Amino acid sequence: MEGGIDTGKDNRAMVRRQDLARHLVAVQEEQRLRLSRELHDDLGQMLASVALELHIVRAGSREMDNRLERAAMLIDQLSAKVHDVAWSLRPADLDRLGLRTSVEDLATVLCSQLGIACEMDIEALSSPLPAEIALTLYRIAQEALTNIGKHAAPSRVSLTAHIQDDRLRLTIEDDGRGFDSRAEPGAGHLGLAGMKERLALVGGELSIETDRGKGTTIYADVPLEPDDFRSNRPEI
Repeated sequence: MEGGIDTGKDNRAMVRRQDLARHLVAVQEEQRLRLSRELHDDLGQMLASVALELHIVRAGSREMDNRLERAAMLIDQLSAKVHDVAWSLRPADLDRLGLRTSVEDLATVLCSQLGIACEMDIEALSSPLPAEIALTLYRIAQEALTNIGKHAAPSRVSLTAHIQDDRLRLTIEDDGRGFDSRAEPGAGHLGLAGMKERLALVGGELSIETDRGKGTTIYADVPLEPDDFRSNRPEI
């Protein structure tokens, strides 16, 4: 319309941008999956074989024992590092065991490393979900828990998931330092923008409740098609 705003054109442009962003995320995840498999299946197996050979040689040789012990230790550490990198890129559990187990593993590892209490009520994540939504929620949990481990210094972490009114909400809460949500984002909070963008690509929303010294609560809401999960919907 002359002199007016062509909202239809703006909407089409926004849809194209969202489609492009979604495509880029899919390409990145495919690359992560390929690299993860290569690290785990190829390099991981080769390192394990080398470590085994070194352990065998070390057991039968006294003269080179110290050098071989050092080499075996380094190989073991490198093998563990390869496993960790592969797991962070694309955890096998997400495809093999599902979203709930994968998120539980993330939280359990973090709380064990920090020596803190971990409360979980995430049965809703056992519901059959579209792959794109499951991957998005996993990445949200991964980023949120990583931030907690790096910045929050909490004594307790809790995760809950519920389905209500055709929406799934994943809540991640800690009682740590918190931060001023009105301040300019710092290095520790840049991941929040990425989390919001990821959720937006599947029609979801991210909201945060936090303040200095009062902990942080992150809400990740995603819409669901009723037929995708009705048969396995946990009661709230």
